[in-house]
Amino acid sequence: MSWMKGYKAIAIILCFSVMTGCWDRSEVNDLAFVLASGLDLTENGEAEVTLQIALPTEMPSGMQGGRTGGKKTVLVISERGRDGADILHKLQKRLSRQIFFGHRGVVIIGEKYARHGIDQILDQLMRFPGSRYNSYFLTANGTTAKEALQTQYKLEAIPAIALKKMQLTGLGLSVKMDEFLDAQSSFGRSAVTGALKAFTNKSGEGEFNLDEAAVYQENKLVGFLSSEEKKILLWHRGELKGSKVTAQVEPQEKGFKGTVGVDILQAKTNLSSKMNNGMPEMTVFFHAKVRVLDNDTRLDMSKAENMKKVEGKLTGEMEKLIQSTLHRAQKELKADIFAFGDDIHIHHASYWKQNKERWNDIYPGIPLTVKIDIQIQRIGRTQSPAHLKKS
Repeated sequence: MSWMKGYKAIAIILCFSVMTGCWDRSEVNDLAFVLASGLDLTENGEAEVTLQIALPTEMPSGMQGGRTGGKKTVLVISERGRDGADILHKLQKRLSRQIFFGHRGVVIIGEKYARHGIDQILDQLMRFPGSRYNSYFLTANGTTAKEALQTQYKLEAIPAIALKKMQLTGLGLSVKMDEFLDAQSSFGRSAVTGALKAFTNKSGEGEFNLDEAAVYQENKLVGFLSSEEKKILLWHRGELKGSKVTAQVEPQEKGFKGTVGVDILQAKTNLSSKMNNGMPEMTVFFHAKVRVLDNDTRLDMSKAENMKKVEGKLTGEMEKLIQSTLHRAQKELKADIFAFGDDIHIHHASYWKQNKERWNDIYPGIPLTVKIDIQIQRIGRTQSPAHLKKS
């Protein structure tokens, strides 16, 4: 009977091997790997989706895309339509391989589309099989998403990889899709993204610039923060580390600009809210620890009084920028990019429950108080300017 047991064991193994088979799997050679996608609004009001797809080595090089060693590395393909499903169907009919979003690292929204309003098409694109919510979200500034994705970038073989690496440096505003969508659905804060400028330099080479930020309110782009204003937003998010700030400490004189430049070692903010006659008031505390990078004055930074003087000048310089940024966000853009609403939600739940749906109307009128604390932690190995003559 032992042979019967052997047959049974073999039959069981064969059954399991059939059950675990991947009958619906897609082979790598059957997939079109989307590395970046873009969404624009056309002149006639239709949506246009652009995909940047990695080219396999064996694919002919006569298609539009990036180059490396004379060979094109990406295919850029676009289609227009009424909705996301319609557009993706049209795109798929033009490709021999199945569209796959699992490796998409960047999603770009064209400025015209963003100002018109992000509607259900974005939701449809995110629901497409394989989509991941850890893609970086960017807003095109002064250009379309299609033009940005067509820009050839010399330093990386694939432009989408260059954009993703630039987001990973930590020097700019990096916002992933899940964070953006979460802010869009929140009553207590407004959504922001990095702002992308794509252009061709005088040498005819493509370049990317991510030095600004895009601000959204109620699903629409309402404006851009400048490079300096973006620093304040990064400060609030605790992401300002590594940025440089320069202050005019003394009057300019022969041989000296009178400036001191510092590098941000640590930066954070704290919010405090209170109710006054039934209305909220906010206080924002900005804290930063810095190190001196360059000293273009006659001051000896090893002396306590000089350090205090520099700290005071830095504080004054940053206070003006903070005040102007907060004022623009509150009065001009009317977008709660500093998440004051979230703080009120936490600390004044009863008020928030009654007023959260009116927060966009209340926010522009709430009183704001700013307090700043900047401390010099390091002054470098040279206390006084190296070119200053000894007395």
